Amino acid sequence: MPTQRRRGRLDGEKRDQTTAPINWSPSELAVIAAAASARQQSNTTFIATAALDVATGRFGPVNANGEARGFTADEVTTIRLIMDELMALRRLLANAAGSLNQLAAASNSGNPPTGPAIESALAYLRQRLIQHDELSAQLLDLIEPE
Repeated sequence: MPTQRRRGRLDGEKRDQTTAPINWSPSELAVIAAAASARQQSNTTFIATAALDVATGRFGPVNANGEARGFTADEVTTIRLIMDELMALRRLLANAAGSLNQLAAASNSGNPPTGPAIESALAYLRQRLIQHDELSAQLLDLIEPE
């Protein structure tokens, strides 16, 4: 069966706009070629269709009925912001773990930390964990709304 090269367009649209070529690594191109071949499309058609589906919100999570629901541009922006916050929070959690490790090391070396130092480190860790739970819940609400 020949490879399908055309994709749907709006009535009266002409193909007169082009973009610059994209340089792919061999492994990236192999993934694209396999996916395009499975859909009986050329690589170019597959890439264009996938890009347009994502840009127009036709690609996204599947609801309980098995129907795809695309993300709006605002939802994509919000998801990216939440992911940025989660990555920053991950660094803060690593800092909190480092502080607790220093307190444990001091305790094991015969120089036990004070009660307020331990409480302060634990309070900081609890605050970051609560913040992580809130951000995760926001992300889940966007991806899988009830």
